[in-house]
Amino acid sequence: MKKIKLNEKNIIIISFLLFLIILFISAFVYKEIALFINLLILGTIVLVLPYTIYKFIRFQLIKNCEDNFPNFLRDVAAAKRSGLTMIQAIKSCARSQYGALTPYVVKLNNQLSWNIPLQKALENFRNSLKESSIISQSILAISQIEESGGNTEDILDSLAENIEGIKEAEAEKKTLMSQHIIAMYAIFYIFLGISLALISFLLKFPEIPGAEQLESLPIGRSPCEICINKQEGICFVCNIFFHLCRSFEFGISSSPRCYYNSLFILMIIIQGIFSGLIAGIVGSNSAIAGVKHSLIMSISGFIIFLIVSQFGII
Repeated sequence: MKKIKLNEKNIIIISFLLFLIILFISAFVYKEIALFINLLILGTIVLVLPYTIYKFIRFQLIKNCEDNFPNFLRDVAAAKRSGLTMIQAIKSCARSQYGALTPYVVKLNNQLSWNIPLQKALENFRNSLKESSIISQSILAISQIEESGGNTEDILDSLAENIEGIKEAEAEKKTLMSQHIIAMYAIFYIFLGISLALISFLLKFPEIPGAEQLESLPIGRSPCEICINKQEGICFVCNIFFHLCRSFEFGISSSPRCYYNSLFILMIIIQGIFSGLIAGIVGSNSAIAGVKHSLIMSISGFIIFLIVSQFGII
């Protein structure tokens, strides 16, 4: 039986099929709105989470390959200086360890052992790590120079030095940008604090002396009162709020506490997710690198909100 390779395409296909199955079950098998919302949320997680995790793991692997690639180039250059051909030099280096890059070097060596032409093997190596512009462009340069018969030893050393210079510049930039990432965390937790304070104020607003004169304003009341026990499309968001209230004990569906807590907990999670992605772009020029920040912010914000709610502060 042929194994299914877990690459980007297959993960997207499997996740999408699972999402369609869950969507079908939620739409046609179960009619209760609360269960429908649960399954819809589960389906969205199944659709997005596996691909996001795969891309994050792949991002970390590529970074590790880039860190070890200069060592591989230097070893090949040293082997060539000892009198070996490029193919012999690569085969000699295949016995060394280069972290996450090792399986790709071993695969390159195996292809050369099967008498696959060097240019084709290098092209396959380049395609395997095409997410890395550094490795991809370096292999392309090596392939062209080897084909034209240039002095590959000095060029390999030069490439290794240039790559290390780029990585050092990226590390320096990351250190400088860490201040901005800390600022992103500060902004998120300030937003969380303001949200908690605002909920507390809105819930206590009717008790403020003179508040009865502002009865025409919808402050201190739930706009979702009219949607209780209704399944119309216009009440879809309110039904999500009602389900959150029952799940996290935010109070009865008609209460302002139910409405405000459900509204702000969703806002906090969304704020955490997108703040984390922006932090990844700022720190590493990649939204995928921000997945860890998104998880930290959204999960910590969610837990803090629930703790504050359980203690009756909001």
